[in-house]
Amino acid sequence: MRHVMASTCLVLVLGASSCAKTTTDPQLGLSTTPSVNASHSMGAVELLETMYWPEGVTPINLSPSAENQLQRMIFEDVELAASVRDIAAIGLMIDGQPDGALMLIGVADPVIGNMTFVEGLKSAALAASETAYWGPMTGSLMRSDDQIWGVLPLTSVVVVAVTSERSQLDDVMNSLVKRFTRP
Repeated sequence: MRHVMASTCLVLVLGASSCAKTTTDPQLGLSTTPSVNASHSMGAVELLETMYWPEGVTPINLSPSAENQLQRMIFEDVELAASVRDIAAIGLMIDGQPDGALMLIGVADPVIGNMTFVEGLKSAALAASETAYWGPMTGSLMRSDDQIWGVLPLTSVVVVAVTSERSQLDDVMNSLVKRFTRP
């Protein structure tokens, strides 16, 4: 599990750094990987497709290599693949600059899935994390070099985001919380 969570972080870093090589697509082609067992609660793809982005934030496609790495990383681990319902990942243009990435992981079992992802991610990559609050939701925050990482469990979806500034991360996470809590 530690290897998988470290790989998740690597995918987001690659996605954020490779966003500069992509262009904004008017018909946003989300990087999505659906799984077979979808339930009736909101999933990662649905949350991303219906997202209201904060001012100055524009979603952009991840590079093909980041997409491929994400798919391999998730579906090569049997334990992880069994708990994943769907995945959506995008890069973020913030104030006209490629400056972040976002991955939403829909979990098949909201309680067990969230605990698995969040605890695994904390032990692998967010060991020095601090508690963060976005609206009524509680997540984790970590600073690494010039990046701010956030992990936020939203019952059926686990959000992992990276930006260069805390205020940018707060804007993205608060928008996700609003969308998730007020459909």
